[in-house]
Amino acid sequence: MPARSLRFGLSFVLASALVSAFGVVACNEGDDTQPRALRAGADHDDGDGDLDPSQPAPNDDPSLGGDTVDTQEPTTPEQDDEEEPAVDAGSDASIDAGTPPTPVRVKSPVPGKVVTYPYGVKNSSYAAGYHTGEDYATPTGSMAVAVRSGTIRWSNDNGGAYGKWMGLDADNGRTYVYCHLSSRLFKAGDKVVAGQQIAKTGATGNVTGPHLHFEDHPLGPFKYGQVRKPQW
Repeated sequence: MPARSLRFGLSFVLASALVSAFGVVACNEGDDTQPRALRAGADHDDGDGDLDPSQPAPNDDPSLGGDTVDTQEPTTPEQDDEEEPAVDAGSDASIDAGTPPTPVRVKSPVPGKVVTYPYGVKNSSYAAGYHTGEDYATPTGSMAVAVRSGTIRWSNDNGGAYGKWMGLDADNGRTYVYCHLSSRLFKAGDKVVAGQQIAKTGATGNVTGPHLHFEDHPLGPFKYGQVRKPQW
């Protein structure tokens, strides 16, 4: 074969290979059919847990604005159930030796923080006439955890005056509501364990400062004012 013809053939083969490689890369870069991982810490919306539109929006936590409040207990809220005995982490004898114990419940929905505005404070600016939960004043972005193990009932931004919020169906047959969040880390249907971070605190909704508003409801869909003094 003449040298000129051989060089032409090799050039043609090399050019074909480059075109094929470029086509494969271009197809891969343009392929948008593969699932994409969710961003770490991203909010997950769902359609459940919306506030009852017939209810006026509650005005949460006037004490953060310096107002004077009446700290007497209301007479209308749901009566407290019998207090459960406290169970410390690691007390379950059924846990195998060497396995880190899972607590049945934790001391606070905001680790290291205590109640700064109590349940039951009377105030006419509230739709219910009293403060329907307990508040934990804390900087925006602080950790909010599951007080008990359970399943997330709802997680969305549709809380109205409660802003970003979540509902936890706990293993004791109660639904716990976390309000004014800055970020939600789980979606409806997700399983969580006691002490696991499920959200970050914030100041979304109708507030006068960053805090977690925490409510204790009967198991089931949210109904404003159907509450008791939080216990778990």
